Amino acid sequence: MYILDQTNEWDVDLPEFDKRDAEVRKQRKMLYDYFIMKASTLNILVYRGLDEENVIKTMRKHFKNKRIKTEHRGKCYKFFLDDITKSWIIENDISECTSVFYDESDKVIADFNSHVTFYEKVELPCKVMQVSELPIQVDMYIQEKDIDRDVDLKGQAKSYFISTDHDYIEQLALETIERIYSYPLSIYVETYDGEQEQMQEAWAKYDVEYIDSGQRVFTLSSKGMYHAEVPGFFLTVKNKEELRVVFQELLYLAFQNDTFIVSQNKLDIRTGRNRIFKTNEEIVLTFDHDAQAIVLYSAESLGKIKSYFTNYMITNTQQGS
Repeated sequence: MYILDQTNEWDVDLPEFDKRDAEVRKQRKMLYDYFIMKASTLNILVYRGLDEENVIKTMRKHFKNKRIKTEHRGKCYKFFLDDITKSWIIENDISECTSVFYDESDKVIADFNSHVTFYEKVELPCKVMQVSELPIQVDMYIQEKDIDRDVDLKGQAKSYFISTDHDYIEQLALETIERIYSYPLSIYVETYDGEQEQMQEAWAKYDVEYIDSGQRVFTLSSKGMYHAEVPGFFLTVKNKEELRVVFQELLYLAFQNDTFIVSQNKLDIRTGRNRIFKTNEEIVLTFDHDAQAIVLYSAESLGKIKSYFTNYMITNTQQGS
């Protein structure tokens, strides 16, 4: 299997980023045109409100097509590619559309989505990679001063936000933890009032330690409104299998915007309304709002942080204030 190398590690505010972005777009169109000429049919997935919606409406009026059932929220249309249709597509450049190309035997020959994937070696001036599986694409955002950071690290720590498609956040987090830390490692989570006993019983194998985080949330119960405790728990994770169990059972907390922090050693915590953690470690991993990204708190250089993601395709880097 081959993919187009869409790596772009330049900062988005630099002219080098725009130059590389233009190269990637040019090569994507080059490959799109190549497979248009080879394909017999083309499926295009259309999402309401995107720029290509009107273009596809035009294509449906002029070229033979049919609606295809799909599990996606978008609509899918199959176009039958004669010479006139192929010429129109090449002239009008729809290479950014989510598209799947089929040969005369209805076999997939190329797939244009976030990745550009195909199954034959092509003689084109494109930067292509041969892979056994698709690498996860990630974007990086670096924040120098993060007022929301609740972990106080040594040195001038920055916040590195590493985002990807929602479906790959768990895999990204698991692999990053294994790349950064060794076992045993520490995980801190905060759950809900009344779960102290349940958590201590369920996670005894993980040397669970309960603390009153000092956080309070206004909660409605059958007895009325009250300020409920937000209990905190430190877990010691001794191997990869235990880490996977923690993710299976507790990662939902991160997706609900509850605290989920990974560190090499147990963090020191100062409880209270403005609860904060302290550590002498080089790097701490947590999650952004509703687990839209993983976040690395670290004083390490950008180059060092990028070295943790050499198996991924970095498509965007941005330096914040």
